[in-house]
Amino acid sequence: MWFNDSTTNRKPQKKEVSPVERIINEVTEKLKRKFSKFFMGEQTNIAAAETYFGKCIAEATLELMQAYYEQQDSCLRNDKVRRKQVGLTVERRGDKREVLTLLGPLEYRRTYYKKASGGYEYPMDRIAGINAYERVSSGVGLSLVEASCKMSYEKASEYVTCSQVSRQTVMNKIRSANPRQEQCEQSAVTELHVDADEDHVHLQDGKSTIVPLISVYEGIEHRGKRGICKNIFHISEYGKSPAELWERVSDEIDRRYDLSRTKIYLHGDGAAWIKQGLDYLPHSQFVLDRYHKNKAIKQALSGIDRKAGSQYEFNIRKALNEGNRDRLLSMQETLLSRYPERENTIRENTDYLLNNFESITITKKDKAALNGGCTEPHVSHVLSARLSSRPMGWSKETLRKFAPILAAGSATFAEKEEQQRHYLPASDYLKTASRRYLPNTLGLADPDHSVSLSECGGKVTPLFNALRPFLS
Repeated sequence: MWFNDSTTNRKPQKKEVSPVERIINEVTEKLKRKFSKFFMGEQTNIAAAETYFGKCIAEATLELMQAYYEQQDSCLRNDKVRRKQVGLTVERRGDKREVLTLLGPLEYRRTYYKKASGGYEYPMDRIAGINAYERVSSGVGLSLVEASCKMSYEKASEYVTCSQVSRQTVMNKIRSANPRQEQCEQSAVTELHVDADEDHVHLQDGKSTIVPLISVYEGIEHRGKRGICKNIFHISEYGKSPAELWERVSDEIDRRYDLSRTKIYLHGDGAAWIKQGLDYLPHSQFVLDRYHKNKAIKQALSGIDRKAGSQYEFNIRKALNEGNRDRLLSMQETLLSRYPERENTIRENTDYLLNNFESITITKKDKAALNGGCTEPHVSHVLSARLSSRPMGWSKETLRKFAPILAAGSATFAEKEEQQRHYLPASDYLKTASRRYLPNTLGLADPDHSVSLSECGGKVTPLFNALRPFLS
């Protein structure tokens, strides 16, 4: 039976494509054509593919982001009803913004708005997560900071951005960054070793200053002939008192470890600020670093005949190994009587050994105390390699920010700066803008910003007295 059903003659409706999907489709079509062109060419080896595809993908991503931000800006500008509700008036269109990203320079155009509550704003910059006057993305900023931990500002700029930013920009990024805090679960260990030492750094005014470094680890494990500090982390703070530094160390250790059954060994050269750490570390004992012990022995015997010096060194070490304080005192008197011209050097270094006698001999009573004490290598690798190995001068402000980042090994931007970023689509931005707008204004401007009375402040005039009832 033949019948006419109108539904059979209907053309299938095309699925509506959103503006974002249309942008993606256009960019990916271009990318597909570029990929096809590569495989139709003569150079199709891996090296050529890495260069070609990397460049194509970077360009496609930048093109996609540019089209997306400009499309979002258009949506925001065309939504006149909601813009009026939140108090945004178009001031200027098509302002260009260029930001350097890890993929290359990103350029897009956006609209400048006047706010009913006062001031002006580029909403699209906030949606893109770019702060005012910022020339580089957060990814580039972090890369610059982390690269500067290993090389100069100039080389960091060259390595990350091909020298497209200045050394001043690199320094500014360091000053706006914070050390990244490692996420970890609390664990229990039988022993912890804390190494404390400092680096001597030159300032821009020609003076020198001290940057302390605290290294915490669970002892030394051997991989072949090489010793590795187990689960080590570093803490460095510049411009803080020893009490503030050790409180910071204590808090970080408590965050990482259950210390109820842990014995802590504090290694260092015996300086007062280092021994102050014993007041903040529970169940802790001080151990004189072997480097400084050996240094004191060598300096006490410097300038003495080699053969005689070897015998004196043997006797001093034997006294320390046996824990015989009287024998060490006897060696001091013998050296002073035979070499009176070197009295100051001999007395200074042998007194250093006597004052730290218990901290030296503890390694013979407690073998675990020997499982640490690497203060000089830590300072050399973490701080000195960047701060003092080359002739350079640092500002105190930069050291306050840079030393903790060097110790942590990685950085993140300050929380205040991150809070200024708004990763929102245009529609959501209008929602948050309406929540920020003053309530009960029915979309009208805030009266305090909509009109300015020049006589509302300053000198009291007859006009001011006449307007006073209306200003209260």
